[in-house]
Parts: sequence; structure tokens; C-alpha cells
Amino acid sequence: MGVAEVFVEGLMRPSRLASAQLRIVARNLRPNALLMPLCGIIICLVFHRWIGIPRLIAWWTIVVLGSIPLALCCRAVMEKSSKETQSWLPHVMLAYGMLSACWASMGFLLWIPGNDQADLFLIMLLGCTMAGNAALLGASLPINAVGFVVYGSALALAPLQTGGLLYDCIALLALLYTGYLAYLSRNIYTTARDLLLLRDDKNDLIAKLASAKAVSDKARDRAEAASQAKSEFLANMSHELRTPLNAIIGFSEMLMSREFVERQHEYAEAINSSGQHLLALINDILDLAKIEAGRVVLKESWLELRVVLTSVTRLMQHRAESAGVRLKLEVPPDCPRLYADERALKQIALNLISNAVKFTPPAGSVLVRVNGIESGELALEIVDDGIGIASEDLGRVFESFGQGRHDISTPEKGTGLGLPIVMGLVKAHGGDLQLESEPGQGTRVIVTFPAERLAAAEWKAAS
Repeated sequence: MGVAEVFVEGLMRPSRLASAQLRIVARNLRPNALLMPLCGIIICLVFHRWIGIPRLIAWWTIVVLGSIPLALCCRAVMEKSSKETQSWLPHVMLAYGMLSACWASMGFLLWIPGNDQADLFLIMLLGCTMAGNAALLGASLPINAVGFVVYGSALALAPLQTGGLLYDCIALLALLYTGYLAYLSRNIYTTARDLLLLRDDKNDLIAKLASAKAVSDKARDRAEAASQAKSEFLANMSHELRTPLNAIIGFSEMLMSREFVERQHEYAEAINSSGQHLLALINDILDLAKIEAGRVVLKESWLELRVVLTSVTRLMQHRAESAGVRLKLEVPPDCPRLYADERALKQIALNLISNAVKFTPPAGSVLVRVNGIESGELALEIVDDGIGIASEDLGRVFESFGQGRHDISTPEKGTGLGLPIVMGLVKAHGGDLQLESEPGQGTRVIVTFPAERLAAAEWKAAS
């Protein structure tokens, strides 16, 4: 976790803690909306022998009305998200203060001077109510403070209505009792806060463990992929490297034996051809290694695309004619210059044209053309009417050493390095490569170069 993330986490943690504390209090207070009126009925039944029914009904009605705002606030808090919960703290404090004042009004509306039995019963009710609320609201200091102010005031002031040494002492004891409960409530708050922090730490630890596991799984997958790539490399390259080396060794031994002198030129050509094939294979491996390591260095300059493509198609013309394939180049006369690496551009075109010729049957055709597209980008297209590629193999051909089933049906089987190298070189130029193909319908490869690489970015030919 970075410094910025730690800082943001430090700012958000108090907010999450306050929201969790308010949710605990709201959950504990929700039953009060029903319990307070029910308990009020019992109290009215007890006091009806001393106080008239109208006053009892008035007090009970006050309690019922005071319960409604608190019930609504608690319900809203439980339904809100964590981010919205904290803003409800003032509302809950006000609603709880209203209910506490309504309930504590018994110390004045139901107080009967001179009736010790009824008055002591009221003092006991107020003391028990304050103790119960101190336990229920211990998770939130602000809301608990409201309860202590309301119930503590009622508990200390109610005895003063009668006066005398006994009731004055009761008032003093009420103050001490309120302070003691406040101390205990503070301990409850500390315990609740520590538990919430531990829960928060546990959730953070679980999230970090899950993130670490995800990173570990990705690393394991990469390691397995690397191991698989190594195995595929050895499986593919063992044949590709041995074939030209065996040819070189075999023909060189014939030359060393001084026999078949009249065929020395033929052997030398075979050795040279095998050496060139081996060199090309090693170059492809080295190019792919640079691309995958992100170490491709482009030597860019402004290039005439017509000149570059004409040179490449001229190189491939002999091979196309040998395979009985017609190779055609179409470049519009107003084609702009392209800012690119000449060697990389030639390699892109050579690999794509070579693949198109290789997988096109005799009497087929390969078209190389340049188009502009609506976005102002330049598109290099290589279109053939060859054997095509199955849809399930389209993704595979871009993998290192990836070969589709079209390779199996072709005598000249490739190494599977051409298209991955082309894709890497195109991406290095900020371009994109798309491949469209259907079995028996041919293949269309589209290489696009961004508009900022064109000398005339406003050029747009018909696609």
C-alpha cells in the first residue's frame, strides 16, 4: 500500500468507526419505540391509585409521541449506506433527547409531594432507566451524553420538589450515581470502540490477504505460463534448429570427404540455404525476445510507403510466382509519408505477405493495398483468397509458437513466430492489427498506423 493510500485510509477510518457506532446504537434503540409505551401502561396502572386518569393519559400520550421520531430515525440509519449514516447523528441525538425528556417527565408530572412510596418508586424508575440506557448507548458518547443530561437532571431535581434532609440526600446521591454510571459508560464506550477497531483491522487484513492471494495467483499463472512457453519453445525449436544444422553438418562432411566433387556447388548452395534459414530463425527468436521484454528500439524516419512496399513485394514476387500465386500492390498516388522504422516496417510487410503466399493455393491471389479510414489513420491491408483460419484459431495465431490447424494442412509449416513479431512491432508504432478470416474464404489482415505518424494527417482516401 502506497503513502497516498495509507493517508486516505487514515482519513476514512474514523468515519467508518463513527458510522459503525451509530448503527450499534440505532439497533439497540429500535425496541424502545415499542417498549417505552408498553412500560408506560404498566406505570399508569401502578399510579392510578394516587393520580387521576387524565394526568396519566396525558403523560402516556407524551411518551408515545416522543417514541415516533426515534423509531423513524433508527429505521433510517439501519437502511442507509455507511457513507450516509454519519450525517444522521444529529437527528438521532435530537430524537433520543425528545424521548428521554418525555419519559423523564414522570419525575414531575407523576410526582406526589408527601407520598414517599410513590416518589421513591419514581426515583427507582428514573435510576434504572438511566442505567439501562447507559449500557445500550455505550458505543456512542454523544448520544449517551444526551441521556445522562436528561435523566441525571430529572433524577437530581425531582427530589427537590419535596425537600427536606432525606430528599436532599437523595438528590445528592443521584448526582453521584449519575457520575458513576457515566464512568462505567465510558468504559463500555472504550471496549466497544476497541472491538470495532479490531473488527475493522480484521476486515482490512482479510482484504489484504485476498489481494495478496490474487497477486500470488497471478504470479503463479505467469510462472506456469512461462514454464509452458519454455516447454513449447523447446518442443518447437528442437526440430527447427536441428534440421538446418543437420543439413549443414551433412553437406559439409560430404565436402570434407572429397567425393562428389562435381556436386560441390549444389552442396554449397544447400549449406548456404540452411545457414540462412538458421540465421532467420535465430533473428526471429531474438526479435520476439526483445519485443516481449519491451526493449524494442525504433530508428524512425519519414518513409515513402510506396517505395517500401514496392521493395518488399519485389522480394516476394519470385516466391509467389513459384507457388503459382498472383501478388498485386495497390498504393494510392496521394499516399502520405509515414514516420516509422524502415526495417520494422519491412519486417511487418514481409511476414504478412509471406504468410499470405504460403497459405494461398496455386492460381490464388494476394493483394497488398493502402487505404485511409475515417479517423484519419492509415491502413495497410494484406488480403488473400487462401485456405483461411478457423474462428477458434484466430486468437491462438498471435501467441508465441502458436499455430492453427491451417499450418497442419500446409506442407511448409511455420514456427509460429511471425504474427507475434508483427503484432509487437505494430504496437511499438502505436498502431493496431486486426485479422479477419473464415475457412475456405481467405484471410484479411489490417495494420493501422495512427494519424500523427502521417505527414499529411488530413489525408483520407476511400476505404
